[in-house]
This record gives sequence, C-alpha cells and structure tokens, in this order.
Amino acid sequence: MSKILFFMFVVGCFIPATLMAKVEKVTLKGTIKGLGNEELILMNIDQSEIARTKTKNDRFEITAEVETGDLRYYMLYAPSVGPLGPSMSIPTIYFFIDSPKITIKAELKNEQIKVKALKGSPGKKESDRIMASLPSASRVEETYDNYNKAFHEYNEVSQTPENMKKLEEASRALDALQKQRRDEIFDLLPQYTNSMPFAVIISSYFGVDNVDEAEKVWEQFDPSIRHCYALRRLEDLIQRGKSCAVGHEAPDFELATSTGEKIKLSSLRGKYVLVDFWASWCGPCRKEIPNIKKVYAEFKDKGLEVVGVSIDNSDKAWKKALEEEKLDYLQLGDPKNITSKLYNFNGIPFIILISPEGIILDKGLRGETIREKIAEYLK
Repeated sequence: MSKILFFMFVVGCFIPATLMAKVEKVTLKGTIKGLGNEELILMNIDQSEIARTKTKNDRFEITAEVETGDLRYYMLYAPSVGPLGPSMSIPTIYFFIDSPKITIKAELKNEQIKVKALKGSPGKKESDRIMASLPSASRVEETYDNYNKAFHEYNEVSQTPENMKKLEEASRALDALQKQRRDEIFDLLPQYTNSMPFAVIISSYFGVDNVDEAEKVWEQFDPSIRHCYALRRLEDLIQRGKSCAVGHEAPDFELATSTGEKIKLSSLRGKYVLVDFWASWCGPCRKEIPNIKKVYAEFKDKGLEVVGVSIDNSDKAWKKALEEEKLDYLQLGDPKNITSKLYNFNGIPFIILISPEGIILDKGLRGETIREKIAEYLK
C-alpha cells in the first residue's frame, strides 16, 4: 500500500478519565470545498449509518444522537467520491465527537477529502500539542511533500532511473522520519498513561505483527481510562492477534469463486496452503503475482495449494484482473473484507503459509522469501 495513504493526521480528544460513554444530541456542520451538492452520510466506524444529508454548495449540517465520552471514531462519507474500503480515493473524514457542536472544514481534490480545520473539539488542542511537541514535528510536512512529489514523478510522469533514485531517497527519508516519530511517541508514554488522546495516537502503531508489544503498552495505561474506544480496540487486536499468530490454527472462512462455488479454507487440509490476500487496484499485489505463479508451478505437484483471496468490493474489477493475470490457482472473492478481521491485516499483499494440519507456519511473506519458506517444508 502506498505510503501516501499510510500517513493519517490523528485527531484526538481529551476527556476527563472518569467520564464514560453516553448518548448526546450533537450537531455537525461545515464545508467540503469541491463536493458541491452531493450526499453525505454520518456513520459509525463499523460503517453502520447514523444520519444522512445532502450538501448545498459544499456546505452541510447534520444533527444526530451519538455516543460520546469514550473517543470512539465516527466518519463522514461522501459516496460520490469513491467506495468504502481500500482504494486510492479518500471519500471519508474520520473524527471523534467530544462536544455538542463540531465544525469541519475540508477540501475535495483528486478524489481525496482532506480536513483543513476541525473546531469545537476541546481535545483537539491537546492532541495537536502532543504531536507538535515531538522534535520531528518541524520536518513532517516537508518530508511527506518530498515523498509524494517523487512518487508522482516516477509513477505518473516518467519511470526513469533518475526519478527512481529520487523516489528511493525520499522513501528512505520518510521511513527514517516515521521511525523517529514512533520512537518519540513511545518515549512519551510514561507521561501520558491517563491520557485518552495519547492512547489514540500510540494505539495506531500496532497491528497483528506486534501484539506482544501492544499488550505491554496497553497494560501501562491507567485502568480508569480503559473504557476509551482506542484502548478497547487495542485489547481486541491483542486477543485476535494471539488467535491468528504463527503456531496457531488458521481461522477458517468460506468464500466464493468467480463462478459462485463456495469453498472453505479448512477443506484444503492435507496440503500446504499459501494464501495471498490481494486486490485488483493494489500495485504491489499485482507485482507479487508472478512470484506466486512460479512457486505454484514448481510445488503444486509436491503438496502445495495456492489460494488468492481478493478484497475487491467490485466484482467486475476482480474478474477483469483475473483475466488479465491469467491465474491458474484457486481464486476467492471477499467483497465484505471479512478476512482482514480474521487475520488482522491492514495492508496488502498479505501472504501466509499454512501447514497440512491447518497451523499458520509463517506470514507477511514477499518476493523470494515465499519460495524459500515453502522449500523448507516441501523438500
């Protein structure tokens, strides 16, 4: 997944630790410059609808009853900008509601909605203060601008060696910045063990690959704020991460082929199974397919089954990609993206290897490592 989509501005909300979630009537209003007169939907983070309206000359206003007090995420979704789910468009605005009146100023450009200002949230200043206090704060905008420019020049203008060199340099600088910011944030943890905004910030750094570290961080937060939505999500991630960790049984699922035939993962027991979670719109996923094809051709007669699981929400796009790639191994569609929750991945391609007994042997495989790992077992 592109680093352009990896970086998200974190909006935190500071709420007294003793305050629990409660239902309040709130009003959201503002502008999304460039949206015009289009539908806008207020949704829970699980994508269930709360209320909807139609913008008028970029302006909107929504009044609804929502739960507040635990820093749960809400989002505004503009269907005309793009689909929900992974894509290169950004049709949503994510935020927390911590007061009865929130005002949002945003802009739509190149199929991406970006927040310019969010007012009415008493916690936003606290979150901004924490992020601005980081030593690396002064270099964030320039570093991301340089990366985005280099990414555009190579992928959209000209794929020359010179542009590739610039992209690699910008990528290294961005990686270094992200690591520095992570280290700076983790160093602040002892100061903010009772801060919900800080819990929101630090919890975004955890995924299925570092649940042990996540558990250690979660344990340091004061029990009085563990009702915070971010910490409850982190606790859930820890539990799910343990359930799909290497050495554990692979969570089962049932999905359909492009012709509608239902297949269960567990029905493939008795063979080593390589599962590639991908999507038609994911460039790195498409680049990984030739490696997987070679591995399948080499090991299919030695006890290897390969399964491609597409998280495309467009059946047409998925089937078009299948035709283009001429894939000869099993392909399943996951338009509701249930597997990302089962296997706790938030980036693709995500490739795992499962034993004949259904045990996860390895995950996060890429490139030549795919063949190396399979060869270890299928000698």
